[in-house]
Amino acid sequence: MSERPVLILGASGMAGRALVVAGRQRGYSVVGASRSGSDVELDVQDAAQLQAVVADLKPGLIINTVADVLVGRCEEDPGRSWRINARPVSFLAELSRKYASRLVHISTDHYFSGAGDKKHKEDAEVVLLNEYARTKFAAEALALTWSNAVVVRTNIVGLRSSGPESFAEWCLDVIRNDREATLFDDQFVSCIDIWNFAETVLDLSESTFTGVVNVASRDVFSKADFAFALAKTEGKPLTKAKVGSVSIQATSRPDSLGLDVGLVESILQRKMPSLEDVVTAIHVHAKTATN
Repeated sequence: MSERPVLILGASGMAGRALVVAGRQRGYSVVGASRSGSDVELDVQDAAQLQAVVADLKPGLIINTVADVLVGRCEEDPGRSWRINARPVSFLAELSRKYASRLVHISTDHYFSGAGDKKHKEDAEVVLLNEYARTKFAAEALALTWSNAVVVRTNIVGLRSSGPESFAEWCLDVIRNDREATLFDDQFVSCIDIWNFAETVLDLSESTFTGVVNVASRDVFSKADFAFALAKTEGKPLTKAKVGSVSIQATSRPDSLGLDVGLVESILQRKMPSLEDVVTAIHVHAKTATN
């Protein structure tokens, strides 16, 4: 890794925080940037501000985790979704070229539907069902205008220090309080915990790989499977939860989000975590956070 600093955009978010911690544990000179609560205050919608921060730091590596992930809000305000999810990436690609920085852009898995628990490779045909998916897919193309860029497709689960409740936190609340809830058994994912995610992204950053790569669990499972597996790890029954369909959501959402991790396993020469590994990591970190 270059001795130049590592700039992590979206450092106050769940993915960004995990990357800041993991990077500093490796001895990197990490600078976190976000609208508040980080080393540098930055709104990526302000192109001049973004350019000034990168020009000042001249980072050897830029990791962009910034995104509006609220699918409903993206649908209601497509312009805002574009300004956050896509437009800044065009500037990041140009700035990375100008300062010879390696660019890692964190993308999504919201591109596939109608194929059940299929594992999708990086070159699989995409289906764009909503504005979130459209803007994230556009961002991938913008990032790849720079030859030294990596686009990471993923679906992360973990614990937040602030902000909206994450999926894992929602599941823990349902499990620990045995609440009534609808668990989707027809939306398939291969989500990965944020701690394994962060280590994998940094390993990829240190590699010579460029292009699109899936970073996920090696298993594909339904959202309901995830909740029941986490409940088993927690040692608690789910007596009031029921299974149901993702179709009850107001905004159209893809239902076949499994990712094939063969490429990343080949690059890094190691296995990606299983569902059991992912829920165990959630359980351990949640237990630590409450002690």
